[in-house]
Amino acid sequence: MTDDRPIIEAVRLTRVYGGGKASKKAVDAVSLEVRRREIVLIFGPSGCGKSTLLAMLGGLDRAYTGALKLFGQDAAALPDRELSRLRGRHIGFVFQSFHLLDHLTVLANVTAPSLFSGEPLDDERVEKRGLEVLRRVGLEDSARVSPAELSGGQRQRVALARALLGKPELLLCDEPTGNLDRGTGEQIIDLFADLHAELGTTFVIVTHEDRLERIAHRRLDMLDGRLADGHGPDDG
Repeated sequence: MTDDRPIIEAVRLTRVYGGGKASKKAVDAVSLEVRRREIVLIFGPSGCGKSTLLAMLGGLDRAYTGALKLFGQDAAALPDRELSRLRGRHIGFVFQSFHLLDHLTVLANVTAPSLFSGEPLDDERVEKRGLEVLRRVGLEDSARVSPAELSGGQRQRVALARALLGKPELLLCDEPTGNLDRGTGEQIIDLFADLHAELGTTFVIVTHEDRLERIAHRRLDMLDGRLADGHGPDDG
């Protein structure tokens, strides 16, 4: 895939929950493109459909109509195993609630995705990679402790390290600062900016917090399942 092609191409994506008179369009005919090295915000209030859209863009929710290409491949045409492989190779996810297991060490949480890669992996290499991404987020010294011993901001850094384990080109982030105080949230935003500068990582971030706009190339406003036209941080 050439660098000038979008890595996400969505055309009139629609997601409906329920049926008949009780049906609701959570996402309503959304079209967008995301190119390599972009940081794109999908901005809107709770319940506007942005998290549902993110799940669709990441191949986690396939019950949609419309067309979606990920890294040049038709997502709807891929068997589940192939779509999972594409996610594992190219996409990382960061969630608001961290989804860490307190009975495992920080390092074990970070390396857990390797257990589901479907490929034979060398334990020593996986551990080395886990320590590498923990070092990148400033938590190498916490590798052997439980996530329960960490602050909220540190737990989010662990979740980010886990997302980085497979060296993804694209990070999809769902309210990544939503459970953090303002100062800690600013640290996570700075870390996103650093990762983008160092690795060229592409970000799609759904949020209701406008402070993330300072690192974004584009902001797409979402309301009632629809996207308005995007604008850059200097467009006003």
